[in-house]
Amino acid sequence: MMKKILVPIFLVLALVLTGCSNKSATTTTEQNLGEREISEVDPWLKSKGFVREQLTDPALYSYNKTSSLGGSFSSQESNLSALEQKKIGATSNFAKSTKLGLQGTAKITAYNKIAISSFSYNGSCGAIILALTMSNDAKRHLADLKTISTAISTDNGNFELTIPSNISLIQFDALSIFCPNDEKAVSTAPFK
Repeated sequence: MMKKILVPIFLVLALVLTGCSNKSATTTTEQNLGEREISEVDPWLKSKGFVREQLTDPALYSYNKTSSLGGSFSSQESNLSALEQKKIGATSNFAKSTKLGLQGTAKITAYNKIAISSFSYNGSCGAIILALTMSNDAKRHLADLKTISTAISTDNGNFELTIPSNISLIQFDALSIFCPNDEKAVSTAPFK
């Protein structure tokens, strides 16, 4: 009778112990795979230039790729000449015009960005155009970056301009403002 009772007890005990050890092994294996998935990228993908952020957060990837902020430089910025690199960070004030209420500051923040701050315009000459120019030939627009058709106060006069990809930082040395009917710039912010 004792043998009949001991055999099922041993069987149940063996099954319970075996089931627990298999579950533990499975959990450990799943944890290792999960950690490896998070911390590693397939070496083949790395060799092809894959960046995990490109899939997981495309907006951040795109921002880091085109911006010098956040400690991430794009390949374009690493290929800049010394003159172009020196120009990043250049800041200039627009020549004030009391008649048009023009004022503000322009700063080159990246190889393709100009930040405008504390900008104001009273709207008296119509839609103004912000354009890249050379200070010795301010009539010639290299690129029109923005048209502003309404009055702006310094409270909401902060915005960013994008430099077209076909224009490098050494092709211009000023950001000029033009009224629609004037050939000559009404205000200029020289980056010298």
